[in-house]
Amino acid sequence: MNKPRTPQVRLLSPIFYERYSDNREILSKQNRPYLVLLVEYRGLNFAIPFRSNIQHSHAYKFQGESSRKRSSGLDFSKSVIIFNEDEIGMPAHIDSKEHTELTKRYNFIVEKFQKYIDDFIEGLKQEPLQPKYKFSSLTYYKAVLISATMGGKNALTDCSEGT
Repeated sequence: MNKPRTPQVRLLSPIFYERYSDNREILSKQNRPYLVLLVEYRGLNFAIPFRSNIQHSHAYKFQGESSRKRSSGLDFSKSVIIFNEDEIGMPAHIDSKEHTELTKRYNFIVEKFQKYIDDFIEGLKQEPLQPKYKFSSLTYYKAVLISATMGGKNALTDCSEGT
């Protein structure tokens, strides 16, 4: 996946959901795929889901009036790592006001996400896992994330065995 100059909003493919069906923290609803923003960081390809009704601070919340009422935005805590192109589905569209904000604030959003990832990785190194990270889908990728901080060559290995 090449680093995009503009935000890439996509769906995750059915193959992705099949491969990671054992990760209980991955968002999935029957017949309703989640839209995600694709971001590359530390040599890994992340998919950050768009959500409404976000009730925590580990996210970027859109600023528009209707978006604030719904607390919609990008939920960093439910991000996943993409290892294969077949895990990425079709391009997707979001609300035009949210798309405009996403485009204008893309660099800020990516930087906020990168800080979340860095903090999350530091949290993974501590035992027991801090409560604020306990329900993150990223805990599934613990070995890969820690390896990525060490410049590990195995950072892109399949994570189907979990942690």
